[in-house]
Amino acid sequence: PWVDYGEQLRTFEKANGGGDCYGLSDPEQTRLIEDGYYQAIRDSGLVVGIDGTSDSQSPSFAYTAMHGVGLPYAKRSFSTFGLPPFLPVPSQQHPDANFTTVPFPNPEEKGALDEAMAFAKEHGCDIVLANDPDADRLGVAEFNKVDGKWTVFTGDQIGSLLGHWLWETIGKNSEQPIAMCASTVSSKILSAMGQTEGFLFEETLTGFKWIGSRALSLQKSEGYRVLLGYEEAIGFSCGGIIPDKDGISALGVIATMAHSFYTKGKTLTSHLQEIYLLYGEFCSDNGYFRCDDPAIVKKIMEQMRNGGKYFDQVGTYEVDSVRDLGSPGYDSQAADKKPTLPTSSSSPMITFRFKNGCVAQFRASGTEPKFKYYIEQPGENREEVSKRLDTMVKVILEELLHPSENGLITPSSL
Repeated sequence: PWVDYGEQLRTFEKANGGGDCYGLSDPEQTRLIEDGYYQAIRDSGLVVGIDGTSDSQSPSFAYTAMHGVGLPYAKRSFSTFGLPPFLPVPSQQHPDANFTTVPFPNPEEKGALDEAMAFAKEHGCDIVLANDPDADRLGVAEFNKVDGKWTVFTGDQIGSLLGHWLWETIGKNSEQPIAMCASTVSSKILSAMGQTEGFLFEETLTGFKWIGSRALSLQKSEGYRVLLGYEEAIGFSCGGIIPDKDGISALGVIATMAHSFYTKGKTLTSHLQEIYLLYGEFCSDNGYFRCDDPAIVKKIMEQMRNGGKYFDQVGTYEVDSVRDLGSPGYDSQAADKKPTLPTSSSSPMITFRFKNGCVAQFRASGTEPKFKYYIEQPGENREEVSKRLDTMVKVILEELLHPSENGLITPSSL
């Protein structure tokens, strides 16, 4: 799916008379790009307006740029969406290459939102919106004023909220056929939503180079309007504005959504539960082991392949099908046993689909010494589904990965 952006930049540089940074250092060019981006948001249909609510009904927002560049763009996003201003977290609003107030500058990481949530609670804010330092990811947390607890939403939960909102506000009345995309390791709830509502859902390999490429293909070659592309690692592309993860437009959509829900006496958390009631519960356990030796990763993958005789049972759990995106690739569900997604010998992924609906996926990180797992269990009763998932995760990880035998290190041991 790759585009030669280097060549595009060189062409741009020649067309604009050269200069620093491939001709992108011209303030006027930067202004034109920014203006074009926010105009694209206005033209996309994402800006649906907010209900006239009293201050007591409206949610209030705290925003953290997490020591990055997001603040001015987040402010302009709120203005573009017609939203009242948020409160920026002062200690994190300016760029700081040392990221002095966070353990790691990613809203996904444990503890990364602590300072923002403390600021929000002190100032009576209902919701924290958090961009990572380059503002392409979006984290969301909501405060429950009844029990005094925070809900920090996962990427899959934010994706569920965005998918349903975009379908309800744009998709269901669209003259174009609608599609949504997500990485294969993300939740299957958009698939369930699409089956019920009648829009196309497609999964891709991990990373927005795959999600964005497929979205462009669906739009340009097949006539679809792609309303959402997302990955569980809190990356979201809303409305087809740009085929990449974009935390600035996504925070405007989430804030608009929150205004609508709060007007009706609901919250993001309560509406998420309504989505589960419509399409089923989806509980997930995503995590990783530290693994510094690539040979161990290869060994684990080969153990799961079992010499080409893939396991039909893991512990007491029956396997329904297996997909292997290593080379040459295998999918027991396909008539020709070949997977539809691209395969790779250097970055393989193996998926076990169980007869009880559970899906377990495994891959090595391409950038860090981590062996990652993504395990999701669908069902109807959240408490029962969660208990079943907890039990299955222990069995699956032990039986397929043999962590002690392979010297895998849990994050809590680091």
